[in-house]
Amino acid sequence: MEQLKALSYAVRLPVLAKYLGQLAVVMSALVTVPLLVSLYFAEYALSVRYAGIIVGLLAVGVPSSRLRAADKIQGNEALAITGLAFIISPLILSFPFTASGMPYIDALFEAVSGVTTTGLSTLATVADKPHTFLFSRAWMQWYGGLGIVVLSVALLMGQEAARRRLLDPELGGESLAIATRIHARRVLAVYAFLTIAGIALLWWLSGDGFAAITHVLAAVSTGGFSSFDNSVAGFTPWPVRFAVMGLGLCGAVSLPMYYRAYHQGWRQAWRDVELRTLLTVTAVVGVLLAGLMLHARGGGWETVRHAIFFALSAQTTTGFATMPVADLDAASKVVMIISMAIGGSVGSTAGGVKILRLMVLLRLFQLTVQRIAMPSHAVIQAQVGGRRLDDDDLLRALVVMALFGAVILLSWLPFVVAGYDPLNALFEVVSATATVGLSTGITNMELSSWLKGVLCVDMLAGRLEIVALLIVLYPGTWFGKRAESL
Repeated sequence: MEQLKALSYAVRLPVLAKYLGQLAVVMSALVTVPLLVSLYFAEYALSVRYAGIIVGLLAVGVPSSRLRAADKIQGNEALAITGLAFIISPLILSFPFTASGMPYIDALFEAVSGVTTTGLSTLATVADKPHTFLFSRAWMQWYGGLGIVVLSVALLMGQEAARRRLLDPELGGESLAIATRIHARRVLAVYAFLTIAGIALLWWLSGDGFAAITHVLAAVSTGGFSSFDNSVAGFTPWPVRFAVMGLGLCGAVSLPMYYRAYHQGWRQAWRDVELRTLLTVTAVVGVLLAGLMLHARGGGWETVRHAIFFALSAQTTTGFATMPVADLDAASKVVMIISMAIGGSVGSTAGGVKILRLMVLLRLFQLTVQRIAMPSHAVIQAQVGGRRLDDDDLLRALVVMALFGAVILLSWLPFVVAGYDPLNALFEVVSATATVGLSTGITNMELSSWLKGVLCVDMLAGRLEIVALLIVLYPGTWFGKRAESL
């Protein structure tokens, strides 16, 4: 243990200050958008608050961003910056929400849910909320989803199997900063195209420009905030509902894959084993839900449509709904819990443990069985989708999945102790940790503040894939020997 400490470096505060300062400047530009929306709708009380946030962010961010850059960012520094960005943002952005008549704890819950692209809400209705409030929630989800995909290179440091799925081979030798910038440009191009095309499509289908914008921002980011009280059931035609969900499916696919498919041919997309597995798992979940829901409630094709929609919503972790989750039978909830926990692809805006890690786990089980029947000297190289897996890749995948399980278990127990139905409580906790946003009704304004806090931690942990949050909380990150050179 002492040897490990001797080889470890604490984060350098000037490095964190510089990059958090840069993020503050970027955040000030992002906050300008809801400021303009508030001015358009003449909601000036919110305008004043957003203007104050912009001034504060620039006052802190501009001087900090001018600090001298480090030659190389340490792994714990990259993860700490990522974690702090998602922790500090909700604390700042909850301020305007309190102007909409919400208690601070609920405003903070809403902000955490937005930035982490979860979509859980304590509000019973949003019909009485200002247009700026509804837009801001969806906008937070949009740039929260973009941010986590851009910063995924930092989150996946050391996980070579995952990094190889995001970066082209020629970028493998680049520094983290350069790789992230190239990754960001490519992702932004894909993300912007999906968003603009989605808004045009949904506006044309629904005829409601504001609803189209807010739902597309939430769908592409697999966020799930809706400007309707009854989620996408506010769109009466089923084609419009499935158009929204189709955009959610696009967001749950690895965004760098679109870039590679565009430049290397669209057949490249179908060769992606993670995409094929995502579609297969979604189809299986849809069939299971359809059978279970038809058995429990009947309803014919209407029930089948609800089942397919829920399968897409749960697997992509988008969190939109066409009927109350509380009306589902117990077996359907169990299927959805498993689906939500798995989630979407690496490099997407989706949550969950990710399809790639599920594939790694299944491959590990297969290798374990095969090795039993082989000579002791036999050597088998683990592969997924034609890519070789190192032992470290296998270990890290198992560790992350174990951490997800531990967070879910430790968060579920307080709800059970508080007297909530165990299955509904498990559904709620998994929904928060996998950043889905579907709710059985437990999440509401009457929920105790400390349980709201538990769900906030779940949302942050799930969005940051546990590790980045642990890095922020680990004392060794902040105290100890530091590298001297910048």
